[in-house]
Amino acid sequence: MTDRTPPRTVRARRMLVLGTAAMTLAAPAAATTAASATAPSGAPTTSQVAGTYLMAQAEGEGESEGHSTATPSALFEGEGAAKGGEGEGESEGGGGGDPTVAFLRDLGFMTGHLRAGMALYAQGDLAAARTHMGHPIKEKYDAVAAPLEKLGFGGLRADIVGLSNAAEAGADAADIRARFDHVIEEVGEACAATPAPVRDRLMALAALTRIAADEYTIAVKGGSVSNLHEYQDSWGFLRTVETEAARFAASGDPAVAKAGARILELVRGLDAAYGDLQGQGDFTMDPSLLYGAAARMELAALEVK
Repeated sequence: MTDRTPPRTVRARRMLVLGTAAMTLAAPAAATTAASATAPSGAPTTSQVAGTYLMAQAEGEGESEGHSTATPSALFEGEGAAKGGEGEGESEGGGGGDPTVAFLRDLGFMTGHLRAGMALYAQGDLAAARTHMGHPIKEKYDAVAAPLEKLGFGGLRADIVGLSNAAEAGADAADIRARFDHVIEEVGEACAATPAPVRDRLMALAALTRIAADEYTIAVKGGSVSNLHEYQDSWGFLRTVETEAARFAASGDPAVAKAGARILELVRGLDAAYGDLQGQGDFTMDPSLLYGAAARMELAALEVK
């Protein structure tokens, strides 16, 4: 739904995903943001470490050590990698026709929930954080379990469950952060181990943005933030898109870097559709902004041969 009021400029701006969503690869000068402030000075964050796996894969280098190098046909043979989740209001978005794109999109779906949960936990909204932390297993994991097992990442389920259980128990924020960082790094390695061309990886970001648009549409039905959970979901999904787009924008391949930079520009432009994580602030309540960005991301991905 689009609100009937004139567009307003968002005031409270970028809440990059604390710690692991810092855009250090795309813009080193941004290392002073609140997101990167949680990392020790001079030490690489786990997002940077995971990013090296993704960039190596994007540029055709190597595989994640100790894990499978299964071909796409072997990875998805007999598996419904794009089958739907069970969560209320969850959409499959674009990319469902290609099992590799759908698989990468679904991994991003899980990390998007976790990013929203981590940000809420850090802000002290533990009840909302616990809900988001539990959704990767409840809503999506069964759709990716078999391919992950074939890739050698079957242990990811236990790590996500451990993070969710720690959040339920009200664990110290530092413990939650460490568990979160580990899961994000592990998902990054699984993405890198997935046999897929760069175009498919970029298309997965567009597909995840389309899911964010679907969730946002539910969230603002009636011209107000009537479903805060879906609003937070969409925000988290876009933080995953933003993180991955920044990594591609840093590629040594000019075509990949151009597409990554374009997707990064598009997702950052969607700041105008969000206030803070509680749905407060001045922002333009317009789902078409997200759908339009998703379509333009697809076009950028298609430019990569």
